[in-house]
Amino acid sequence: MRNDRARRAKITLWGALVLVGLGAVAFFHSRALDPSRHLLLPDGTEVFLHRDAKAIPVPRFPEERELSVNGEMFFRVPECAVPLTVRTSLLVLTVKGASAFRMTAPSKAVGQQAEVLYGSIEVRKNYSSTHNQPEVLIGGQMVMINRGIDLMEKETADLPQLRAWSDALVAAAEGE
Repeated sequence: MRNDRARRAKITLWGALVLVGLGAVAFFHSRALDPSRHLLLPDGTEVFLHRDAKAIPVPRFPEERELSVNGEMFFRVPECAVPLTVRTSLLVLTVKGASAFRMTAPSKAVGQQAEVLYGSIEVRKNYSSTHNQPEVLIGGQMVMINRGIDLMEKETADLPQLRAWSDALVAAAEGE
């Protein structure tokens, strides 16, 4: 009789562990299917955060329009008299006017990039460098940076791919 109770307790414990495990798998699977979050800032700026990305406004936002970001995200920035500053570990973007752009900026990576769908954005390095010339990007352009070789380069963006990616990210976030 005692062995029966012990065996039933073990089965119940294993059953509970299996249920908890299945619940965890379902939770993480649902996050994988819907990997984005939408952040609407007081100035009307929208940030669509992909997976574990972070966008942290300065404490005096929107009087000081500045964010620190980490990860992959898409921005829609409205027209405003005061430029928006976006800081990554490697880049500083100054967004002037209505703009939309993608940031791929994991903080621990030696490389990051910004791709502009529309608007005008000035990009410069966020670290001391002998090559400190800023780049001005408009729709259809991108900048890539590699700190390992201290190189920042302007390129042509793949607009259809950028538009498809941003549309999917926005749709996922708005479906929450």
